[in-house]
Amino acid sequence: MKFLSQFPFIGLIVAFVFINSCNKENFTSNPEDQPEFSTDTLNFDTVFTTLGSATYSFKIYNRKKDFIKISRIHIVGGANSHFKINVDGIPGHDFSNIELRPEDSIYIFCEVKINPNDPLEKSPFIIQDSIVFITQGISQSVLLLARGQNANYYPSKSNKSNIFIIDLQNTTLIWDDPKPYIVYGVVYIDNGILEIAAGTRVHFFGGITRTKDAMGNTIFYNDGRLIVGSNASLQIKGNKDQPVILQGVRLEPTFQSVSGQWSGIFFDQLSQNNSIHYATIKNNLIGLSFDSLAQADIQNCTFSGNSYFGMSAYASNVTASNCLFYDQGQSSVAIQGGGNYVFEYCTIANFSNDESSCFVSNNFCLDPPFCTEYAKRNLKADFVNCIFTGNNSDEFYIRIDPDASTLFNLKLDHCLLRINELLKPNQYPDFVKDYCDNCFLRQGLDSLFKDISKNNFRPDSLSFLEKRAKPINGIIIDLIGNNRDPMTPDLGCYEYQY
Repeated sequence: MKFLSQFPFIGLIVAFVFINSCNKENFTSNPEDQPEFSTDTLNFDTVFTTLGSATYSFKIYNRKKDFIKISRIHIVGGANSHFKINVDGIPGHDFSNIELRPEDSIYIFCEVKINPNDPLEKSPFIIQDSIVFITQGISQSVLLLARGQNANYYPSKSNKSNIFIIDLQNTTLIWDDPKPYIVYGVVYIDNGILEIAAGTRVHFFGGITRTKDAMGNTIFYNDGRLIVGSNASLQIKGNKDQPVILQGVRLEPTFQSVSGQWSGIFFDQLSQNNSIHYATIKNNLIGLSFDSLAQADIQNCTFSGNSYFGMSAYASNVTASNCLFYDQGQSSVAIQGGGNYVFEYCTIANFSNDESSCFVSNNFCLDPPFCTEYAKRNLKADFVNCIFTGNNSDEFYIRIDPDASTLFNLKLDHCLLRINELLKPNQYPDFVKDYCDNCFLRQGLDSLFKDISKNNFRPDSLSFLEKRAKPINGIIIDLIGNNRDPMTPDLGCYEYQY
């Protein structure tokens, strides 16, 4: 160092070059080197009763030895989002070229502003957005969730993707709050009665979620589900002026006809004394699902916009009257594995798929799609004054177990059916003789309903449906409370009003 001591200026240059080389920013170009996040969901669990805001945060980590450059960070909703973010001290909605030092981290602060008094179109029950991070062409995201309305979040806001068992201990749980109920996760009711009062609105926060079984295997399932246990009952007590509404949380106009937003209502085997009166059940996977020997009485209900079935029943005991089924992903009503059923004054229409509007069988396939094994039980199914129609040539279909000892007792009395292939020699050529009493076979759709394109299934003026039914004791009104003609009522759930 004697030489450098004689030329101090040169010594400074050498020192500067040495230090600068140590601080050189080496950015990784390996696409596998991605930032990590302290959470995948930022859940704002504040329920606002007035205009307010809340701020939460999470961290982005660089676990690598080199710098990572995030080419873009942005909120999907952009400037119109309820959320705004602050990236390492800088506010905004969209950021470019954010650098993460090796083995370091930065904070992302996120604020949401809510006015619970805004209309649902502007401030829905559940407000969702996401922050997207793009690094070397690979996209990652953090979900943002907030509550946009003052509601009863049940059982809690943290139950999303979880199963919550409610043991009522032989009591009755009543939902009658004017504020809506928002159901999170899977809620299992047992040992008591869940009563839902007239006018109550129940919204289910659904979606695909996952868990692990006892062996550690990942299982995917649909969230937003109410299960009525074997020792429990569901009693929905709507009326014609105040029906009970059960649907998803997205009420914006663009979501009104979107199916599969929540899972459905499931009745465990042997569940008894269930009554569902004046309810609208829509936009889920399966409207109502009944397991073996479950029992229910359903009156004046509407089922629509479901991904699979409006009602699925397996070896159960169900009565239904004045009900409307339409716009399902598969059959509106699916009865399998036998059971006991009575449907009266029901309109079962299928104009949105290639399945029959109603499927009835006394067996159940145990190994789909192969169906080499079946469970089977006796069937007794009576349909009176019902309509089975749609855009297919066969809107009523049956499957009879070849074992003659398993009874298939079907009766269609004063019903309108659209069937064709079902009557062919290799199908059930004696279907009408064996199962129908005063039925009306009609392929055409003219002169039936007011406007199928608008899901208006009221009888049109001079409709074929008028005065074709027979009176039924105890049923003197239609789906919406109009009086039925005491002598010559109309087919289906609506009575024409002159």
